[in-house]
Amino acid sequence: MNGVPFPVGPCVLALVVIAAIYDIHARRIPNWLVIVGLGVGLVVQCALHGAMEGVQMWVGGALAGGAVLLPGYLLRMMGAGDVKLMAAVGCFCGASGALQAALIVCAVGGVWALVEMLRRRQVYAGLHNMAAVLIDVSVASGGARRDSPQDAGGTRTRRPTMGTLPYGVAIATGTMLSLFVSV
Repeated sequence: MNGVPFPVGPCVLALVVIAAIYDIHARRIPNWLVIVGLGVGLVVQCALHGAMEGVQMWVGGALAGGAVLLPGYLLRMMGAGDVKLMAAVGCFCGASGALQAALIVCAVGGVWALVEMLRRRQVYAGLHNMAAVLIDVSVASGGARRDSPQDAGGTRTRRPTMGTLPYGVAIATGTMLSLFVSV
């Protein structure tokens, strides 16, 4: 992002901190918060860059931020609220800033998940589930392999693990790290 203009930093920090707190308590990120973030992001971008360039930066950032986390949602590894929150963060940062923030978010989330697997002694179950996800992705939707365990719906069975992480916290942490690196 090569420096963070004044209104962007406080707005993004407020957005991700509220989202993280809400995600910790309710285990979801509310749509109203994402909509407010998108609206404020549009206003901030237009105020900083003018109407046309501001809209372009807003759209590019939202698409870039959401696109990085979209595969995780499609693989049922995270919720839609996480993807929408990252898109809202992206609308403040522009496409390059959104990509930088999203990559740091993925690193933070991955390290956090690994630490939780180690802490709860669920490494084998976590690796088994990751392998099941990768196999499900690599096998064509109509042609399931016969040598793999499947449930009645045709998908591979996953081992029970520790549950889910409030990924809004990883988004908040990674976004804050990204903003501080950019200053």
